[in-house]
Amino acid sequence: MHREAGSAYLTTLLALVVLTILAMALVFVTGTEVQVATNERNANRTFYSADSGLGVAAAQVLVSGNYGPNLVLLNQQTVGNVNVAERVEIAPMAPILLVRCDLCPANDDGVPEFWKVNHATTATAERIAWNGSWNGEGALPPAAQLLGQKTLSVMFEFQPWPTPPVESIADPAELQKIKF
Repeated sequence: MHREAGSAYLTTLLALVVLTILAMALVFVTGTEVQVATNERNANRTFYSADSGLGVAAAQVLVSGNYGPNLVLLNQQTVGNVNVAERVEIAPMAPILLVRCDLCPANDDGVPEFWKVNHATTATAERIAWNGSWNGEGALPPAAQLLGQKTLSVMFEFQPWPTPPVESIADPAELQKIKF
């Protein structure tokens, strides 16, 4: 009987140690899952921001004939002094193929009036955070933190296109931004 004195204390202490280790493991796993979810949300936001940038490029070509590069700041949110936004850099839209539009009835006389034009472009979206003010133009704020980045390339086919595009990219550095 004397040997069993204090065994309940040791059993309880051992059970508490095991439960504490399990609780610590649960806290660690939960923290990791929260970080994974945050990273996935940032990756999805940057992907869809890059996709929106491609839509902006297509709209500019169709509406105004603007083939040039563009920089867009999307989804800017401010909490206190901290800002978060997606900065989307869109490469110039490059016409890469020009052929006669075979589906256009106006071309039936053999003189092409309408064309089928394939264009290529690339959009790179960066989810960034910074302190203070910045209007989205020019260089990034000095202390900007990169939270995620995605690059998307696309080829658009526009037809019927009334006149063949005469604009081409003269700057080799701008042409290198388009990833085929």
